[in-house]
Amino acid sequence: MGTDRTLRHLFATAVGVGAHVVASWTIAAAAQPTQRPAALTVDARASTAPQRYAASLFDSIALPPGATRISTPIAPLRPVTGSPGFVRLTTVVRYYDVAPSIDVISFAKSRFPATEWEGTGTTYDGYHHSSVAFAALPLCPDRHVAYCSVTYSVRPLLEHRQELRVDVALVWLPVVVVRLPASGVVTVTGFDSISLLHASSGAVRVTLTGAQVDALRKAVASLRRSPGGECMEDSLLYRITVATTAGGRVIWSASADECPGVLTVASNAPPVSLNDRSCPLDRLVSTFFGPTQATGTRAGLRHCQPS
Repeated sequence: MGTDRTLRHLFATAVGVGAHVVASWTIAAAAQPTQRPAALTVDARASTAPQRYAASLFDSIALPPGATRISTPIAPLRPVTGSPGFVRLTTVVRYYDVAPSIDVISFAKSRFPATEWEGTGTTYDGYHHSSVAFAALPLCPDRHVAYCSVTYSVRPLLEHRQELRVDVALVWLPVVVVRLPASGVVTVTGFDSISLLHASSGAVRVTLTGAQVDALRKAVASLRRSPGGECMEDSLLYRITVATTAGGRVIWSASADECPGVLTVASNAPPVSLNDRSCPLDRLVSTFFGPTQATGTRAGLRHCQPS
């Protein structure tokens, strides 16, 4: 995860400077009854079966040709990469016997998009072994899954054999559905300059159509929870606010950062962290700004994750 996010940071830092963008649209407040500012609901379907779900994913994971599952490790492996350190991480591990002629690392890389690669490592810890890890959120369609990864680790053995370890790791959280208030003035703020060293700056204001606000409400409501994470550096990508009137009291707000990629929602309900790197959301937010507006925000939003 860190390598990909670092590359995004370096890319975002190079973006220039400019004006302050605020996109706003007033939602027919007069026609709406009084609403609670916060619209946060928790899905009661929260499952207690992350272990079973992780195990079921092995039916969808690509394995090298002729790989034979073994119940007991021949020589237990420790992955070199693919350990994000998340709280509530569930991991299911399986071992396989693989022909020595197969380059397992290259095989694994050919089965996942380059954007999902999390790192490759090789070490000698009593024996030579290598690992490659992928953040495979599309492999885990259940919205309870906030993070999903697959790690392949391999080591050569005597007798012309290889031992393969495959780890499926996921963070399983209760589903939270966040909804924008039904009335008020919705504002989206983007930036021409997003920087690791200075506060995001620069700005333009555009007015969203009613259809754009409806699309934003739908996109936010479909987001998964964020697994969290820590970054050495960060930048603000954009901000969403809902006020009672233009220039009035803010009753709902959310801020999206670049790393670890969290949309932090603040309202009368407890704050909640969502995954702001969802491609549908990122692409939608990009359309709110013109081709020469919010250049920093739009550049940062190009590096999204499939939902």
